[in-house]
Amino acid sequence: MTDLFEPLPESSGTRRRENTRARLVRASLDVFVEKGIDGATVDDLVKAAGFTRGAFYSSFSSKEEVFIALFDEVTSELMAIANSSVESAVAGLQDQEQCSILEVDDAKVMIAVFEGIRPFGRQWYLLYSDAIARSLRDEELRAELAVQRERMRDQIGTLLTTRLEATGERALLPAEDLAQLLVGIFIDLLVREQLEHLDVTELAATTILGTLRAFIAPQEE
Repeated sequence: MTDLFEPLPESSGTRRRENTRARLVRASLDVFVEKGIDGATVDDLVKAAGFTRGAFYSSFSSKEEVFIALFDEVTSELMAIANSSVESAVAGLQDQEQCSILEVDDAKVMIAVFEGIRPFGRQWYLLYSDAIARSLRDEELRAELAVQRERMRDQIGTLLTTRLEATGERALLPAEDLAQLLVGIFIDLLVREQLEHLDVTELAATTILGTLRAFIAPQEE
């Protein structure tokens, strides 16, 4: 399985409890991906991290708390990957074609983002779908999922707003609503790729870009 997280640094300056907590969270990724929240046990989590139950309960009171912390960290990692993919793609296209940011091919940027996140698509979708299912029954998890969905929506909305300001265009929907629509399409494409074993890279570019363009107009209109 592809590693989503970089190895934690070995630092004597890191407080022991913080380090234990971080290692428990990161080690829980494979456990929750393969077993889900309901199937995973505290023993599974401590075994994956190489700790004792005592170490676990010094940092968390339940496996659900670990899942919430994990989902928060995974969301941060994937958004960082998306931002980095956009920056690298734009810089690379400008270098190759000696063009301005106004002339950058948005389809190639979409492909770069999809390619950046694709290796972690199965992991993220299984966590996301598990969070959705449990949040419909668990008010605390529902609130946390709402926070993470808002984070994704807001960060993607910021990327869209920045791009629109550069091109002199405007969105026909609020940026956060357009971002949520794009997230939904992206999730569906990840599912298709996993279930149907299809390479949906080009489809991701045309579908997401087509949807984006349907809700964008010149500034003067």
